[in-house]
Order: sequence, then C-alpha cells, then structure tokens
Amino acid sequence: MKTASRLLQIIALSACFTAQAHGAFSMPGVRQAMRTIDNASQSASQTSATVKIAEAMLS
Repeated sequence: MKTASRLLQIIALSACFTAQAHGAFSMPGVRQAMRTIDNASQSASQTSATVKIAEAMLS
C-alpha cells in the first residue's frame, strides 16, 4: 500500500512538473504541496516506528 501511494505521488508530481514546463499553468503551491507530502510521510514513519517499539516491548 505504501508503494502504491508513493507511486501515485510521483506520477502526480511528474504530471504537474511536465504541465508547468510546457507553460500550461503556473503552480505557486507546488513547494507547499511537497512539504505537506514530506511531513505526512515522516509522520507515518514515526508512527510506524513507535508501534514497532511498543510491540517489541510487549513481546
């Protein structure tokens, strides 16, 4: 599931960059969108690590 999500994000960003390169539209929020995606993936990684630590402690 994580791989599919990452693949969709890459495809979406590639489409946006391609459209901007061809001058189809301007995208002032791309940098913010990339920060949001990065923060979401970091948060998910931290949550996953916390769950693994808790599971190891309970075992």
